[in-house]
Amino acid sequence: MNILVTNDDGITASNLLALAKAVVAECENVRVVGPRNEQSGVGHSFSYYRSLHFAPAENFPCEAFWVDGTPADCVKFALKHIYKDFKFDLVLSGVNNGDNSGIASFYSGTVGAAREASLWGIPAIAVSLQKQSEPALDYALKWVQEILRNKKFIGMPKQTLWNFNVPPCTETPCKGVRVSTTSTNMFDDYYVEAEKAKGSGAETAYLVNEDSSAINEKLKGYNLMGTKLPGAKKGSDDWWLSQGYASLSPQNVDLTDRAEFERLETIFTV
Repeated sequence: MNILVTNDDGITASNLLALAKAVVAECENVRVVGPRNEQSGVGHSFSYYRSLHFAPAENFPCEAFWVDGTPADCVKFALKHIYKDFKFDLVLSGVNNGDNSGIASFYSGTVGAAREASLWGIPAIAVSLQKQSEPALDYALKWVQEILRNKKFIGMPKQTLWNFNVPPCTETPCKGVRVSTTSTNMFDDYYVEAEKAKGSGAETAYLVNEDSSAINEKLKGYNLMGTKLPGAKKGSDDWWLSQGYASLSPQNVDLTDRAEFERLETIFTV
């Protein structure tokens, strides 16, 4: 099997190296192409009006490169330039530090990379941890190895991806995996002045823009904060994670609202 591995936490992320090692243990032909820098929250954005550069990355158990772009850039650049004559059987994106379940999957660079692969008809799996922990990472890596060993991704429909999320696994072990829908629960978003965000201790505060004063000393910087609202629908990925299970959500790139399509046809079709 030919496997491409990427992420959004950057080429130096320890979870990317751990994933590469786990995949190499199961497959001979593994390649890594990851972002040069942290790219969390960039969604499916890609570079169009700027040049991309790439170079070899060291300390991986297989051939690896960094690309100075987004996760979607990494996949697109790998498929259409670095390995344009190489046929991949699967793209793995992760293992992300932080969950990408529900609405978060829209914003996620991890899922964006997997979605880019699925657009090209390549099976893809995004792998994320609700909270970084050794037990959670170990669970995720063993699950990936099982998927590869038994080729469970074979038969994945074209332009479909799997979004896999693992609970913390710290107080109690993960109870298992449940196939889930994608939650539509929104966040309780708010913004905090950058200087106050620095001292808040919140995990999201690491995105404080240190260069904001260089843009305009008279303007204050603001950072996005917030958490997911409670009340996720039973059977959704957010709900299963809250119950101590890992969630596996199949997502398709077809965004058409079928019910609305039919309603609009009755209004606009003459």
